[in-house]
Amino acid sequence: MKAALTALCTGFTAPLLAQGWVPPQPPCEISAAHFKVNGGVLHLKTAAEKPDQRNGQLAEAHRVLVEAILQDKQEKNPGAWYYLGRYYFEIGDAAGADSALARALALAPPCRQDIDGYRRRLWANTLNAGLAAWQGGKEDSAVALFGLAARLAPGNPKAFVALAGLYAGKDNYDSALVYYRRTVEAAGNDTAFAKDKRDALSNVARLLVGRAQNDAAAQDYARLRASVDSIDRGLESDSTILARLTASSQSRKARGRRLAPSDQQTFARDSSGRAQAVAQARVARAALLQQMAADSGKLQVAFAPAVVALQDYLAAYPGAMDAATSLATLYAESGRAAAASAVFDSVAAHAQNFDPEDLFTAGQRLMSQRWYRAGARALALALTKNPYRRDALYSLGVGYYQLRDSTNLLAVAQRLVQLDPLNRSSIRLLAAAWDLRGRRDSTLKYLVQVDSLLAVEVTVSSFVPDSGGAAATLLATNLRPAPSKPFRLTVEFLDPQGRPVASETRDVPTIPPQENQQIDLKVSGKGIAGWRYRPS
Repeated sequence: MKAALTALCTGFTAPLLAQGWVPPQPPCEISAAHFKVNGGVLHLKTAAEKPDQRNGQLAEAHRVLVEAILQDKQEKNPGAWYYLGRYYFEIGDAAGADSALARALALAPPCRQDIDGYRRRLWANTLNAGLAAWQGGKEDSAVALFGLAARLAPGNPKAFVALAGLYAGKDNYDSALVYYRRTVEAAGNDTAFAKDKRDALSNVARLLVGRAQNDAAAQDYARLRASVDSIDRGLESDSTILARLTASSQSRKARGRRLAPSDQQTFARDSSGRAQAVAQARVARAALLQQMAADSGKLQVAFAPAVVALQDYLAAYPGAMDAATSLATLYAESGRAAAASAVFDSVAAHAQNFDPEDLFTAGQRLMSQRWYRAGARALALALTKNPYRRDALYSLGVGYYQLRDSTNLLAVAQRLVQLDPLNRSSIRLLAAAWDLRGRRDSTLKYLVQVDSLLAVEVTVSSFVPDSGGAAATLLATNLRPAPSKPFRLTVEFLDPQGRPVASETRDVPTIPPQENQQIDLKVSGKGIAGWRYRPS
């Protein structure tokens, strides 16, 4: 940051008199109006034209101008203040020049353009001096100089950028936030300062999100959520084992079979223990969820400043997906699932030509954090741009399963199996969709297909599209204890509308038991976004 500011300010540091005498520039028609003020002008002009007399002439200019103001009652004479400001400019006294030129401008508004020229050069000199002080470890001096630079050019945000960076480097985030916000105000809609504005808004959001996540309420919530996650893992394991024990018992009863007394005692003890563990886990989980719901109000208060900062950032830059993901996460953590999902609707509505990759990444990130509603919305919107992204379809299906959204899950799972029909995870997701809808016959059909009928599983382990085509790697795995039968596999490479751009057909040879066969494909064609395959 320091180096960038230094480079920006270089070139404005030459004193004006070194370039020769320059009178006030139109429309600044300012006159001396007093003999001492006129004398000050002559001394300044001589200093400019005769470098060997510079110091003495400048000293005389200062003397007569001050006398005119203090002794001869020329405090209402704009020329007295203007030329006194020119004197201070020449000796490098930015504070004195700022004060005198401000008085001159108040008395002679038509001189704004002329005076602003001196202010800009003073601003650059002062900002450079502040940077030098900062780099030299003189931070108090740097703060004073940056503050003076800000007064000299209040419409230029660079001094505020420097102050914000200085305070952020000292971990004084309250002061850093003040000056990041001043940066935004000063930048306004000036395209010359667009990057400064965006960086400042981003930094405000980043600092406030960090503060929100470190708040005691957020820390307590994180501990509660970790406890729920731990219970969920144990509950899933115990529930699965209990279901198997129950199914085994029912199967024996249906066949009229009985266990030996000792085995029956062991079975009953295990079943009872698992059932008790499941019941206790559900009670504990419900209590934790109730506590989390009760604490959501505290989180909303703690997150409010960060939420506002992210909203401001997205209002200015609606396609900023990292900010959208952070905002959705804060909403989700504080119990506002609908608002979390709506963040991505807003992005899709207001960001022109958003990159679906950014939404895919956001959706996957939220899914990994178990914010399924917001993650599902992000993935669903991304899939409107590229409906053939297999990993996104699968993640969306998992999200719908966690949300118990049987209608959307079924539609997604069916699309997935159309693309990836020989993959066990795809087929299991379709079985889960039918299970949620209560269709036991369809559920059993696909479970049998996974467990008994599928001999060779196909996994697309790599898919890399580029502007000229795509490359893909498929892995065919023999799931059975006997050699597989050879078959033919046709892979189509699709554009976002589902039209085949290219295709390749490969013969899959006999594969030994439990082994696999890798298939590498590379095709040419523009606009490839996805794939599907079919066996024959």
